[in-house]
Amino acid sequence: TICYNQNILMLSKDLILKIKELKLPKGEYIVSGSGILDVLTIRKANDIDLLVSPELFEYLKDTCEWKEHNSYKTTISHPEGKAEAKKCLDFMKEQYTLSDIISSAFIYEDIPFINLKILLEAKKQLNREKDQEDIKNIENYLRGSFII
Repeated sequence: TICYNQNILMLSKDLILKIKELKLPKGEYIVSGSGILDVLTIRKANDIDLLVSPELFEYLKDTCEWKEHNSYKTTISHPEGKAEAKKCLDFMKEQYTLSDIISSAFIYEDIPFINLKILLEAKKQLNREKDQEDIKNIENYLRGSFII
């Protein structure tokens, strides 16, 4: 687990409450995407993105009525729009298993968030226009030169 400066952590209570309301089993998921950016006050998260085990993915889809979100059937959405879940980071599966990602998680308020360095790698690989500002801000944060 990577430790970040505790003084800079400013809990986004709304985000944490929404994640806890999902009541997901420990060890079966991790908050990916902008969740960690929100908790570290890099930027506000617009949604909750999750990486989940294949078993949890099927359970959510079959039992909890999460709906398939894309034609590839790799993403499901919470029925109330609270979150989206993916089975894995397809484009990074050669580098990291879900177990690797979960074991390197940043834990805050008993919630596992994706390691900031792994998120940075993912954003660089995707290299979408919307990721450019995040890449710059994550790199500045990791260098200690991020200004809130």
